[in-house]
Amino acid sequence: MNRILWISMVLVALLAAGSLTAQESKGPKIIVKEMQYDFGKVVEGAEASHVFEIRNGGKEPLDIERIMPS
Repeated sequence: MNRILWISMVLVALLAAGSLTAQESKGPKIIVKEMQYDFGKVVEGAEASHVFEIRNGGKEPLDIERIMPS
């Protein structure tokens, strides 16, 4: 009987811990509509540009400190 009670308590604790981690964090949350864009073939000397939509879905300010193009 003690073993069943102990296992039940462990399962309840794990379920409670899982629900706590599933809550939304209070910090910034970056939302990017598309992560990459392929220009295809671009003629040398031609101008090519694309706008990436980046939003902050969190509750704190989102600071973008570095962007690394590929």
